[in-house]
Amino acid sequence: MHTKGRGLGLADTVASDGPTTGERVRQMDEADALLGKRLDHFVLERPLGKGGMGAVYQAHDVSLDRPVAIKMIRGSLAAPAEQGRLLREARSQARLNHPNVVHIHYIGGRPSDSGEGEALFLAMELVDGETLDARLERGEKMKPEDARKAMIQIARGLRAAHKAGIIHRDIKPSNLLIDADGTVKIADFGLARSIDAAGSKSLAGSVVGSPWYMAPEQAAGAAVDHRADMYALGATFYHLLTGAPVFDGGSSMEILARRMTEDAPALPARVPVALRRLLARLLERDAEARYADWSEVLEALHAASPERTARAGFWIRAAAVCIDTFIAAIWIALIGWWGMVVHLVHVTLGHAWRGQTLAKYLVRIRVTRGDGKRVGVLRSLARVFASLWLPMLAGALIMLSQGFGELADIIEQIKPHQMVEVQNLAIAIGLSHGFLSLLYAAGLILAAFHPDKRALHDLLCDTVVTYKPVDEPKE
Repeated sequence: MHTKGRGLGLADTVASDGPTTGERVRQMDEADALLGKRLDHFVLERPLGKGGMGAVYQAHDVSLDRPVAIKMIRGSLAAPAEQGRLLREARSQARLNHPNVVHIHYIGGRPSDSGEGEALFLAMELVDGETLDARLERGEKMKPEDARKAMIQIARGLRAAHKAGIIHRDIKPSNLLIDADGTVKIADFGLARSIDAAGSKSLAGSVVGSPWYMAPEQAAGAAVDHRADMYALGATFYHLLTGAPVFDGGSSMEILARRMTEDAPALPARVPVALRRLLARLLERDAEARYADWSEVLEALHAASPERTARAGFWIRAAAVCIDTFIAAIWIALIGWWGMVVHLVHVTLGHAWRGQTLAKYLVRIRVTRGDGKRVGVLRSLARVFASLWLPMLAGALIMLSQGFGELADIIEQIKPHQMVEVQNLAIAIGLSHGFLSLLYAAGLILAAFHPDKRALHDLLCDTVVTYKPVDEPKE
């Protein structure tokens, strides 16, 4: 476990400027003096990190013969309030048994330097890795796909915390540990609150957390819920992806003021569109504009995977159109032009609910909104009309210029029982007028050249056609 500076979270407030040089010297002396000492059945071996209020050590659990991390408040600062915070952290984490949350093994006491009772310490899981903050300190930027995978793990841990009635309130790079296998774990529940307690406003002057990552409502001392953790998650990974915090300034208050009055800057183009949209929503100033719950965040994170966002090109989409058109021809042959109604209902509802018609299911592509969500009935209807607007315009022009009789004659020429007829009525009208049929074809051919593989109706309705992975993630 690697923990440094403000990652200890023992008294991380927006008003704290950290220890002075003299205090840091005294802090190191206090920490080093404990090496080799035994606390209950733990022997302190080496320091892992030191902060303004405490330290974390690697220790050996003599009773179970295993390495652990020991976290404690510096004896000279072991005030009741700080000990209460450490106890609250232990109890919050102990309620969670999740692979993405650092496990608490034991809480004990040691003689206080003041001689007044005992100072608490925590024995917890030792993570063989480092904090994500360590990457920032090395000047590294996270790759978008690595960031997305890490966010999935953190969101799972925070969802478990929410289900247990806990809000973390201090998600930031220094409180996120990543081991050699890439597993990310949430640490430091020192600022955690129960959902009921967090739902009340903070007392004036008692705002706690990191100014670079806390949600606007938390900075304002207003009531917070799980969506404050969502904002912090977005701010954390914005920093990891870009190398700079969402907002910065000369003081904590300047940073918080910008957070409450300015929208988050856009992420660079190297971050995929779906991930950019997801982070933008997490960083909404209004909590109501963020995701409703952690399951929705996870769904969006999975939807942003490269496998699910790989755009389907022209030829695979043309194959799906041909299959759907053939199915429509069968319906028309069986029940006449009512078969066209059946086909349009199938296309509209299939895209609205599953993002697929039968043909798209067979070739493993599907339609979603630009943000990865379901298309929905209204947008699906608009997409159907947008995809057929040129043939519909052709029909309207024929009726206006030559009368309804001419339009009826064109329709009459198409015999439903003829299997060679593989075009629906709208396309058939377009074929009757060569110029418009070329325009219609161009609307689909656009998908072959557009950078996002979008046809005209996709651009008009903000939808995308992507390949569907073989294994759907289940959350």
